[in-house]
Amino acid sequence: MKKTYLLVIMAALFVMSSCTKVERIDVTGRVLAEKEVPAQAGTFQLPITVNGESKLVWKVRPVHEWLHVDDAEWKQNAYNVFVRYDSNESSMNNRNFARVGHLVVETYDGFVADTIVVKQRGITPSMKLSDVTVEATETKSVVPFNTNLTDACRPGIRLSANENWVESIEYLSNGKELEVTFAVNDGAERFANIEVVFVDAWGDEHTAECVLTQKGLE
Repeated sequence: MKKTYLLVIMAALFVMSSCTKVERIDVTGRVLAEKEVPAQAGTFQLPITVNGESKLVWKVRPVHEWLHVDDAEWKQNAYNVFVRYDSNESSMNNRNFARVGHLVVETYDGFVADTIVVKQRGITPSMKLSDVTVEATETKSVVPFNTNLTDACRPGIRLSANENWVESIEYLSNGKELEVTFAVNDGAERFANIEVVFVDAWGDEHTAECVLTQKGLE
């Protein structure tokens, strides 16, 4: 059976690209396009045409529950899909970060299926680390920080230091501190930059830094 592919015609806000995100699903077929939408609820139109003479029956299926597709019919290999999306605005009780959803464009028998990525804005992830000073004989300390990150963001976090006398860095379960272990200092005062890199649902990286100062022997 010969496979019939889709040609998706969209407005300038659609960008062809691949998608690697913290929020992952098994993307079906090709990534046809991306659409960026605001945090407020709204709609957009998805015009689609099919290459060649196709007698296949098509549908558009949302993968995530915050995306909705209104019923429509194919006419002469063309289909105007109206997509609705829920609000992603934050409240006093909920901090909603940017999120990623998927629409699958497929035949009813599932023989041809491709994906459209919908990226919805939210609040920007942030973290502020406090500089820390320790004694020469100390080997462990905590680094306090303020953040709006949630537990769901932790898998995307990378911790590092630019000096090898810093032995380990751990994100503590209280969500307020890093635990840093390091070697005893038998020389002059020294400094290390502690860096935290976290990745949001769109795949964008955000960085926070602080300085760990270890006093020297007097």
